[in-house]
Amino acid sequence: MIAVQTERLRDYIGPITNTDVWEYFKLRPDDIIVNTPPKCGTTWMLNIVMMLIHGRVVPEAGNREDAPWLDAAFRDRKAIAASQSSLERRRCIKSHTPMDGIAYGAEPSYIVVYRHPVDAHFSFRSHVENMKDNSGLIGMFPPDVQAGFKRFLDGPLTDAGTDDLTLSSIIHHYTQAKARQPKGNVHFFHYADLSHDLHGQISRLADILNISLSPQIISDLTDANTFSSMRKVVEASKMRFHESSPFGDQADFFASGTSNKWEGRLADEDIGRYSDRCAALLSPEDAAWLNWGDQRKP
Repeated sequence: MIAVQTERLRDYIGPITNTDVWEYFKLRPDDIIVNTPPKCGTTWMLNIVMMLIHGRVVPEAGNREDAPWLDAAFRDRKAIAASQSSLERRRCIKSHTPMDGIAYGAEPSYIVVYRHPVDAHFSFRSHVENMKDNSGLIGMFPPDVQAGFKRFLDGPLTDAGTDDLTLSSIIHHYTQAKARQPKGNVHFFHYADLSHDLHGQISRLADILNISLSPQIISDLTDANTFSSMRKVVEASKMRFHESSPFGDQADFFASGTSNKWEGRLADEDIGRYSDRCAALLSPEDAAWLNWGDQRKP
Protein backbone atom coordinates (compact mmCIF):
# COMPACT_ATOMS: atom_id res chain seq x y z
CA MET A 1 0.00 0.00 0.00
CA ILE A 2 1.22 3.50 -0.84
CA ALA A 3 1.92 5.74 2.15
CA VAL A 4 1.59 9.51 1.91
CA GLN A 5 3.89 12.24 3.14
CA THR A 6 2.52 13.90 6.26
CA GLU A 7 3.33 16.60 8.77
CA ARG A 8 2.48 16.87 12.44
CA LEU A 9 3.24 19.89 14.59
CA ARG A 10 2.80 18.83 18.21
CA ASP A 11 1.77 16.21 20.76
CA TYR A 12 -1.37 16.11 22.88
CA ILE A 13 -1.31 13.95 25.98
CA GLY A 14 -4.14 13.78 28.48
CA PRO A 15 -6.14 11.23 30.43
CA ILE A 16 -7.97 10.12 27.27
CA THR A 17 -5.59 11.00 24.43
CA ASN A 18 -2.02 10.15 23.49
CA THR A 19 -0.88 11.18 20.02
CA ASP A 20 2.37 9.18 19.91
CA VAL A 21 0.76 6.68 17.50
CA TRP A 22 0.71 9.26 14.70
CA GLU A 23 4.52 9.09 14.60
CA TYR A 24 4.50 5.56 13.21
CA PHE A 25 1.02 5.12 11.70
CA LYS A 26 1.29 5.49 7.92
CA LEU A 27 -1.61 7.15 6.14
CA ARG A 28 -2.76 6.09 2.68
CA PRO A 29 -4.13 8.37 -0.04
CA ASP A 30 -7.71 7.10 0.30
CA ASP A 31 -7.86 7.14 4.11
CA ILE A 32 -10.76 8.91 5.82
CA ILE A 33 -10.09 10.55 9.17
CA VAL A 34 -13.19 11.49 11.16
CA ASN A 35 -11.91 14.18 13.50
CA THR A 36 -14.31 15.81 15.96
CA PRO A 37 -14.42 17.22 19.48
CA PRO A 38 -16.15 14.78 21.86
CA LYS A 39 -19.95 14.50 21.72
CA CYS A 40 -20.27 16.29 18.39
CA GLY A 41 -21.62 13.38 16.34
CA THR A 42 -18.51 11.21 16.11
CA THR A 43 -20.22 7.81 16.24
CA TRP A 44 -22.95 9.08 13.93
CA MET A 45 -20.42 10.14 11.29
CA LEU A 46 -18.35 6.95 11.71
CA ASN A 47 -21.46 4.86 11.03
CA ILE A 48 -22.24 6.88 7.91
CA VAL A 49 -18.69 6.74 6.54
CA MET A 50 -18.33 3.01 7.12
CA MET A 51 -21.69 2.26 5.47
CA LEU A 52 -20.58 4.34 2.49
CA ILE A 53 -17.36 2.31 2.33
CA HIS A 54 -19.33 -0.96 2.50
CA GLY A 55 -21.90 0.38 0.04
CA ARG A 56 -24.80 -0.95 2.09
CA VAL A 57 -26.49 -0.82 5.47
CA VAL A 58 -24.33 -2.46 8.13
CA PRO A 59 -25.65 -2.13 11.71
CA GLU A 60 -23.10 -0.51 14.04
CA ALA A 61 -20.73 -0.11 11.11
CA GLY A 62 -18.65 2.48 12.94
CA ASN A 63 -17.63 0.11 15.73
CA ARG A 64 -14.26 0.45 17.43
CA GLU A 65 -12.69 -2.48 15.56
CA ASP A 66 -13.64 -1.35 12.05
CA ALA A 67 -13.32 2.42 12.60
CA PRO A 68 -10.93 2.61 15.56
CA TRP A 69 -10.05 5.52 17.81
CA LEU A 70 -6.39 5.55 16.87
CA ASP A 71 -4.97 7.89 19.52
CA ALA A 72 -6.97 6.75 22.55
CA ALA A 73 -4.56 6.69 25.49
CA PHE A 74 -6.42 3.83 27.20
CA ARG A 75 -6.18 1.40 24.26
CA ASP A 76 -3.31 -0.56 22.70
CA ARG A 77 -2.36 1.93 19.99
CA LYS A 78 0.34 -0.26 18.47
CA ALA A 79 -2.11 -3.13 18.08
CA ILE A 80 -4.69 -0.80 16.49
CA ALA A 81 -2.08 0.53 14.07
CA ALA A 82 -0.96 -2.98 13.14
CA SER A 83 -4.53 -4.14 12.58
CA GLN A 84 -5.31 -1.17 10.35
CA SER A 85 -2.07 -1.62 8.41
CA SER A 86 -3.13 -5.15 7.49
CA LEU A 87 -6.41 -4.00 5.90
CA GLU A 88 -6.81 -3.94 2.15
CA ARG A 89 -10.11 -2.05 2.13
CA ARG A 90 -10.45 1.70 2.48
CA ARG A 91 -9.86 2.75 6.08
CA CYS A 92 -11.76 5.06 8.43
CA ILE A 93 -9.95 6.41 11.51
CA LYS A 94 -11.42 8.23 14.51
CA SER A 95 -9.71 11.01 16.45
CA HIS A 96 -10.71 13.82 18.81
CA THR A 97 -7.28 15.48 18.52
CA PRO A 98 -6.88 19.00 17.08
CA MET A 99 -5.43 18.80 13.59
CA ASP A 100 -2.01 20.12 14.54
CA GLY A 101 -1.57 16.94 16.61
CA ILE A 102 -2.47 14.34 13.97
CA ALA A 103 -0.72 13.39 10.75
CA TYR A 104 -1.86 15.69 7.95
CA GLY A 105 -1.29 14.78 4.31
CA ALA A 106 -2.56 16.31 1.09
CA GLU A 107 -4.33 13.17 -0.16
CA PRO A 108 -6.46 11.67 2.65
CA SER A 109 -9.92 13.03 3.44
CA TYR A 110 -10.42 14.73 6.81
CA ILE A 111 -14.05 14.91 7.92
CA VAL A 112 -14.55 17.31 10.80
CA VAL A 113 -17.88 17.54 12.63
CA TYR A 114 -18.97 20.25 15.06
CA ARG A 115 -21.96 20.90 17.28
CA HIS A 116 -23.18 23.82 19.34
CA PRO A 117 -20.54 23.74 22.11
CA VAL A 118 -23.11 24.12 24.91
CA ASP A 119 -25.03 21.13 23.54
CA ALA A 120 -21.77 19.17 23.42
CA HIS A 121 -21.11 20.11 27.06
CA PHE A 122 -24.52 18.91 28.25
CA SER A 123 -24.34 15.78 26.10
CA PHE A 124 -21.04 14.90 27.76
CA ARG A 125 -22.60 15.53 31.17
CA SER A 126 -25.22 12.88 30.32
CA HIS A 127 -22.44 10.64 29.01
CA VAL A 128 -20.61 10.85 32.34
CA GLU A 129 -23.81 10.18 34.29
CA ASN A 130 -24.27 6.98 32.23
CA MET A 131 -20.77 5.68 33.02
CA LYS A 132 -20.38 2.90 35.57
CA ASP A 133 -17.16 4.48 36.82
CA ASN A 134 -17.09 8.22 36.26
CA SER A 135 -14.61 9.03 39.01
CA GLY A 136 -12.09 10.40 36.52
CA LEU A 137 -14.55 12.83 34.95
CA ILE A 138 -17.03 13.77 37.65
CA GLY A 139 -14.86 16.71 38.68
CA MET A 140 -15.51 18.25 35.26
CA PHE A 141 -19.26 17.68 35.57
CA PRO A 142 -20.13 18.18 39.25
CA PRO A 143 -23.73 17.95 40.46
CA ASP A 144 -23.82 21.75 40.50
CA VAL A 145 -24.66 22.48 36.85
CA GLN A 146 -23.63 26.14 37.13
CA ALA A 147 -20.22 25.21 38.56
CA GLY A 148 -19.62 22.72 35.75
CA PHE A 149 -20.66 25.26 33.13
CA LYS A 150 -18.35 27.90 34.63
CA ARG A 151 -15.47 25.47 34.34
CA PHE A 152 -16.47 24.77 30.73
CA LEU A 153 -16.48 28.49 29.88
CA ASP A 154 -13.39 29.60 31.78
CA GLY A 155 -11.07 26.60 31.56
CA PRO A 156 -7.75 27.33 29.78
CA LEU A 157 -6.33 25.53 26.77
CA THR A 158 -3.70 22.94 27.75
CA ASP A 159 -1.56 20.24 26.16
CA ALA A 160 -4.39 17.78 26.85
CA GLY A 161 -6.33 19.22 23.88
CA THR A 162 -9.98 18.22 23.76
CA ASP A 163 -9.46 16.12 26.90
CA ASP A 164 -9.92 19.48 28.66
CA LEU A 165 -13.62 19.35 27.67
CA THR A 166 -13.80 23.15 27.68
CA LEU A 167 -15.04 25.78 25.25
CA SER A 168 -11.42 26.80 24.62
CA SER A 169 -10.51 23.26 23.57
CA ILE A 170 -13.47 23.02 21.17
CA ILE A 171 -12.67 26.37 19.58
CA HIS A 172 -9.00 25.44 19.27
CA HIS A 173 -10.02 22.22 17.50
CA TYR A 174 -12.20 24.28 15.15
CA THR A 175 -9.54 26.90 14.35
CA GLN A 176 -6.93 24.22 13.63
CA ALA A 177 -9.29 22.59 11.12
CA LYS A 178 -10.17 25.97 9.58
CA ALA A 179 -6.47 26.70 9.08
CA ARG A 180 -6.21 23.62 6.85
CA GLN A 181 -9.54 23.99 5.04
CA PRO A 182 -7.99 25.92 2.12
CA LYS A 183 -5.91 22.83 1.29
CA GLY A 184 -9.11 21.27 -0.08
CA ASN A 185 -9.29 17.97 1.79
CA VAL A 186 -10.67 19.14 5.16
CA HIS A 187 -14.45 18.98 4.96
CA PHE A 188 -16.77 20.57 7.52
CA PHE A 189 -20.04 19.05 8.73
CA HIS A 190 -22.34 20.22 11.50
CA TYR A 191 -24.63 18.29 13.81
CA ALA A 192 -27.49 20.71 13.10
CA ASP A 193 -27.18 20.20 9.34
CA LEU A 194 -27.08 16.42 9.75
CA SER A 195 -30.22 16.67 11.87
CA HIS A 196 -31.99 18.98 9.43
CA ASP A 197 -31.11 17.21 6.16
CA LEU A 198 -29.51 13.83 6.77
CA HIS A 199 -30.13 12.61 3.21
CA GLY A 200 -28.52 15.70 1.70
CA GLN A 201 -25.51 15.52 4.03
CA ILE A 202 -24.94 11.81 3.28
CA SER A 203 -25.17 12.55 -0.46
CA ARG A 204 -22.68 15.39 -0.03
CA LEU A 205 -20.29 13.14 1.89
CA ALA A 206 -20.50 10.41 -0.75
CA ASP A 207 -19.49 12.98 -3.39
CA ILE A 208 -16.58 14.20 -1.25
CA LEU A 209 -15.32 10.64 -0.82
CA ASN A 210 -15.86 9.78 -4.51
CA ILE A 211 -18.22 6.96 -3.59
CA SER A 212 -20.92 6.39 -6.19
CA LEU A 213 -24.06 4.67 -4.91
CA SER A 214 -27.59 4.39 -6.26
CA PRO A 215 -30.28 6.78 -4.98
CA GLN A 216 -31.98 3.80 -3.31
CA ILE A 217 -28.87 2.90 -1.33
CA ILE A 218 -28.41 6.51 -0.24
CA SER A 219 -32.02 6.47 0.96
CA ASP A 220 -31.41 3.18 2.77
CA LEU A 221 -28.33 4.63 4.48
CA THR A 222 -30.33 7.69 5.48
CA ASP A 223 -33.02 5.57 7.10
CA ALA A 224 -30.40 3.47 8.89
CA ASN A 225 -28.65 6.52 10.32
CA THR A 226 -31.53 8.33 11.95
CA PHE A 227 -31.15 8.49 15.73
CA SER A 228 -34.18 6.27 16.26
CA SER A 229 -32.76 3.61 13.91
CA MET A 230 -29.32 3.67 15.52
CA ARG A 231 -30.85 3.43 18.99
CA LYS A 232 -33.02 0.45 17.97
CA VAL A 233 -29.92 -1.42 16.82
CA VAL A 234 -28.21 -0.91 20.17
CA GLU A 235 -31.41 -1.73 22.12
CA ALA A 236 -31.46 -5.12 20.40
CA SER A 237 -27.75 -5.75 20.94
CA LYS A 238 -26.55 -8.28 23.51
CA MET A 239 -23.93 -5.70 24.50
CA ARG A 240 -26.50 -3.13 25.64
CA PHE A 241 -26.18 -4.01 29.34
CA HIS A 242 -23.12 -6.27 29.10
CA GLU A 243 -20.88 -6.37 32.14
CA SER A 244 -17.88 -5.41 29.99
CA SER A 245 -19.54 -2.19 28.86
CA PRO A 246 -18.35 0.97 30.64
CA PHE A 247 -21.91 2.34 30.44
CA GLY A 248 -25.04 1.57 32.37
CA ASP A 249 -27.01 1.52 29.12
CA GLN A 250 -25.27 1.52 25.75
CA ALA A 251 -28.47 2.73 24.08
CA ASP A 252 -28.17 6.06 25.90
CA PHE A 253 -25.31 6.82 23.52
CA PHE A 254 -28.18 7.68 21.18
CA ALA A 255 -30.36 9.36 23.80
CA SER A 256 -32.20 11.89 21.66
CA GLY A 257 -30.02 13.70 19.13
CA THR A 258 -31.74 16.96 20.01
CA SER A 259 -30.28 20.45 20.38
CA ASN A 260 -30.75 23.23 22.95
CA LYS A 261 -30.02 20.79 25.78
CA TRP A 262 -29.33 23.72 28.11
CA GLU A 263 -32.93 24.94 28.15
CA GLY A 264 -34.25 25.01 31.71
CA ARG A 265 -30.77 24.33 33.08
CA LEU A 266 -28.96 27.61 32.43
CA ALA A 267 -29.98 31.20 33.05
CA ASP A 268 -29.98 33.87 30.35
CA GLU A 269 -26.88 35.38 31.93
CA ASP A 270 -25.05 32.05 31.50
CA ILE A 271 -25.82 32.03 27.78
CA GLY A 272 -24.80 35.68 27.64
CA ARG A 273 -21.42 34.82 29.12
CA TYR A 274 -21.07 32.02 26.60
CA SER A 275 -21.81 34.41 23.72
CA ASP A 276 -19.29 36.93 25.06
CA ARG A 277 -16.62 34.23 25.34
CA CYS A 278 -17.25 33.09 21.75
CA ALA A 279 -17.07 36.70 20.55
CA ALA A 280 -13.66 37.05 22.19
CA LEU A 281 -12.30 33.93 20.48
CA LEU A 282 -14.04 33.81 17.08
CA SER A 283 -15.27 36.07 14.31
CA PRO A 284 -19.06 36.57 14.23
CA GLU A 285 -19.27 34.37 11.12
CA ASP A 286 -17.27 31.53 12.69
CA ALA A 287 -19.22 31.76 15.95
CA ALA A 288 -22.52 31.57 14.06
CA TRP A 289 -21.39 28.51 12.08
CA LEU A 290 -19.94 26.73 15.12
CA ASN A 291 -23.27 27.17 16.90
CA TRP A 292 -25.71 26.30 14.11
CA GLY A 293 -23.85 25.21 10.99
CA ASP A 294 -25.26 26.28 7.66
CA GLN A 295 -28.70 26.61 9.28
CA ARG A 296 -27.40 29.67 11.17
CA LYS A 297 -30.32 29.48 13.55
CA PRO A 298 -31.80 27.11 16.19
